[in-house]
Amino acid sequence: MQARARVRAEQLFEAASAARGDRELFRQLSLGSAALLELSGVSDAEGRVLLGRVLLDAEAGREREAMQLITSSLPNLPVSDFKRDSLFDLGLGAMLNGDYVLAERAFSQALALAWNSDFRASIHRNRGKARMLGGDARGSVADFRAAVRLARGTEVLALSYFGLGVALERSGDFPQGLAEVARGAAIRMPSPPYASESVLDLPSLRWVPEYDVHYFRALSYMARESQQSERADRAESFALALESWNQYLPAALARADRFAANAERHRKRCQEALSELSKLQR
Repeated sequence: MQARARVRAEQLFEAASAARGDRELFRQLSLGSAALLELSGVSDAEGRVLLGRVLLDAEAGREREAMQLITSSLPNLPVSDFKRDSLFDLGLGAMLNGDYVLAERAFSQALALAWNSDFRASIHRNRGKARMLGGDARGSVADFRAAVRLARGTEVLALSYFGLGVALERSGDFPQGLAEVARGAAIRMPSPPYASESVLDLPSLRWVPEYDVHYFRALSYMARESQQSERADRAESFALALESWNQYLPAALARADRFAANAERHRKRCQEALSELSKLQR
């Protein structure tokens, strides 16, 4: 029975990996896999790492335990795709829990085992986000530049451009940051199969912090405005950017987010631009 439970748990884990686009189904499959793994009484290194990974995916409130399971057993695993993917999941879990030092270390170790260009780009992109949140602006920009160079797939390339743009803006280079965001926004996802043409709307994305999506969207609208000439179009873009800043700032200020001051400046810029455009319209 324990052997059958282990096999079924691994099958559910694979099924969950294929269902990442549906957050609730992904979570339910992960919960089932975790329950079966615990029923099977895993004691080997691979089983403990797998249990840690599915607990992270299940969002069951056991994230600290999950990361401990992974970190304590990973050294006992041979070099393999499973070890590489486990390091990547550990990096994501650490970043979601605010441990940016562990996240950077896990992504760096995963990068050493990765060969696929898009996967390497994804690792650089996530390590860049961890470095950004941890205050390493230069390292963050370098990672996102590497992600842009390596990316081949439409989704990975668009996200890499967005990340590079935000990293540049947050490090003080607003004009170049806006230009890179514009490149990301110009890449449209095919619909169908995607529900939206914007890569920022992908349901499989996990935003860290969760309100950061509004920062990316706001800069995207500001980048769009910079390419427009019609007054009505510019006003609409500024209004959408302002709406996104207004959604970002309450949560950012409550968390004393290091980038809230940037958002305040951009919100003021949008308000002033809308006021000027309104005067010209009269």
